[in-house]
Amino acid sequence: MIKDVLISIKGIQGIDGDTDTIEFKTTGRYGVKNGGYYMSYEENELMGAKGIKTILHVKEDDTVVLQRSGAMQSRLIVQKGKRNACFYSTPQGELMIGIFGENVENSLKENGGRLSMCYTIDSNLQLISRNEVEILVKEVN
Repeated sequence: MIKDVLISIKGIQGIDGDTDTIEFKTTGRYGVKNGGYYMSYEENELMGAKGIKTILHVKEDDTVVLQRSGAMQSRLIVQKGKRNACFYSTPQGELMIGIFGENVENSLKENGGRLSMCYTIDSNLQLISRNEVEILVKEVN
């Protein structure tokens, strides 16, 4: 069953020794399907990305697929201990980037929970950034 939820996201991006932290809360939809967890939300101006829909699918093996559609498109796969080549669209053009999953911790349940992941992003095997993301999902009453 699909539910209305409050989604809290904290992201820390490290580039060349500098870190940048972004935190925001939004409403979205959440549900369980085929043993995996799905959540979706619309991004807005505060997130710097108006007109973008984000869908997150957490599979049974804790592989995380983050798909964005709309003004910006991407499909990123975070899988612990593996590097995946992923598609990323920017206003300047399209890129193939590497996503290496350092860690994925999933304690999502039917009514929400927590998902955290650490991963690196590279282009042509050159490190671009190291990222930590924590997502909290709470059912809206």
